[in-house]
Amino acid sequence: MKYTSILVLICTMLCSVSSAQEQRKIFYFLSPDSLLGVKDSQGNIIIPAIHYFLPIAYDDFSLPIQDSIIMLVPKRSHHLKDPKPYGLAYDRNGKVLYAPYLFDNGPDYLEEGLSRYVENNKIGFVNRYGEKIIKAQWDWVSPFEYGIARACNGCTIDYSQDTEHPRLDMSNASTFYIDKKGRILQALPEKSSEQDQAIDRVYLPYQFSYNPFEAKLIKKLDSQALISKAYFANYYNRLTEREKNLHFEIVEKPSKGFPYYVINAFRYDANGSYHRIDNPDLLFYATGSGDVYQVPYGNLAEKMSLKEWLSNYDAAARRYLKEHPDAPNRYQ
Repeated sequence: MKYTSILVLICTMLCSVSSAQEQRKIFYFLSPDSLLGVKDSQGNIIIPAIHYFLPIAYDDFSLPIQDSIIMLVPKRSHHLKDPKPYGLAYDRNGKVLYAPYLFDNGPDYLEEGLSRYVENNKIGFVNRYGEKIIKAQWDWVSPFEYGIARACNGCTIDYSQDTEHPRLDMSNASTFYIDKKGRILQALPEKSSEQDQAIDRVYLPYQFSYNPFEAKLIKKLDSQALISKAYFANYYNRLTEREKNLHFEIVEKPSKGFPYYVINAFRYDANGSYHRIDNPDLLFYATGSGDVYQVPYGNLAEKMSLKEWLSNYDAAARRYLKEHPDAPNRYQ
């Protein structure tokens, strides 16, 4: 993944619309030996300069820090045991909140409102404010997808073949599936609903529930058949009618300082499973008044109304179809 994409994805988690941005201005600074810290506009040190300097992330120290959570890598944390953390997450007052889980050469991404952290060599989950929502209790756990995460104890992370994308050794593991409260889910012998999830040859119960207003938001996107048609226009294989229909779920609801519903698109697979589409084009935020926006990478500065975005998205898909007359999933 490109560094620019990593940084924008980190911003999805860190750049919450919160009162933190309205507090005193704080800035990154370098020590004489090129270690990174944080200070306020009066020169008071908020976070000591004991961290590696990553110039790809900080290119103008004259600009105030806008993030509500500040992630830095202390020199002393470089050789910690597995599961590996990515440094430390601080609040704007310099308090250590948690140690982010190391994923894809950086701190774990926010997925469906939660990201992974490390504590006592176990992994758990925090929310976008750095609050520990699910206790660190597993040797490894996946990000959440469709409201479900896969966890294991007795598993090990094997870096011997690939240090960037290590193998997960499950030979002596006990595995679980958990919901977003950390509760273990019981597998079903068969689907009780078409919305249940098929995973690893078992079925798990549908995890989403909505009040009437939330259901209306979902219906607003589900009813836009053009989204699915445009998305699948460049798929190289022919799809069934069901596979060609995206559906949408609210994966994060409004909370303090973050007044948006986050809506992800999911595609259906012929084996009965639902997969979140991790595509910045298909990330939507909705307000309490029912307005829906497409928000690439969660960057609110680039939000676009659903109507305007869909017009642009349709036009791009039609250009592709014009250039590829043999595309199997054409639409009128």
